[in-house]
Amino acid sequence: MPLVLAADYRVPDFDRWWAKLSGDIPRLMSLGAHHVVVYRALEDSSRVFVTFGVRERGPVDALLRSPRMFAWFDSAGVEEIPPLFVGEVLEKLDLAEAAATGVQPGTVIVAAIVSVDQPDRLRAHVHRKAVRLAASGVRRFWIYRALDDQAEAMILQEIASESQADRWIRKPDAVARFMSEAGVGAHPPLFVGRLVQTIEVPAASKGPD
Repeated sequence: MPLVLAADYRVPDFDRWWAKLSGDIPRLMSLGAHHVVVYRALEDSSRVFVTFGVRERGPVDALLRSPRMFAWFDSAGVEEIPPLFVGEVLEKLDLAEAAATGVQPGTVIVAAIVSVDQPDRLRAHVHRKAVRLAASGVRRFWIYRALDDQAEAMILQEIASESQADRWIRKPDAVARFMSEAGVGAHPPLFVGRLVQTIEVPAASKGPD
């Protein structure tokens, strides 16, 4: 089953990092990524949230310890390797007709990595509150469950506009109370940012037999 890896960290020079990332497709291929999605925080332009879609489950521990992964962060000028979330999809729910067109650059995303006692219960609750979520501007609601801790989840919400995201964060529905848990313990604070770009990574070509 495909996996998602996610990291929330700061880069000292965004433009330099972005140029390096955009030209570093071979390294992304070597990590087994099929796409990389980059978001940039609204209030801190040096903070980024990056997700990697990985084609094969494989030995995740080996990937996380791989020199290639460390080299990825070194190339970004990151002094301390951030915690990596590794998980699998539990739910991807489209709540608005506009969501069918795909995530567009500039889209507001609210990301939280939190402890959730019962992810399946949250999933059911989201379905029950789908109309309310859509009315609040939430276009997509994604839940990923961590591989190493079944009570840890990464939750991404795509929201139609910055003003709606601000209202939603300040006065969330009961279904989104988990946002107040972001930043607790080792988890990063709530991330609110805009999509920069989705980079599609071609599969590595196989050599002759």
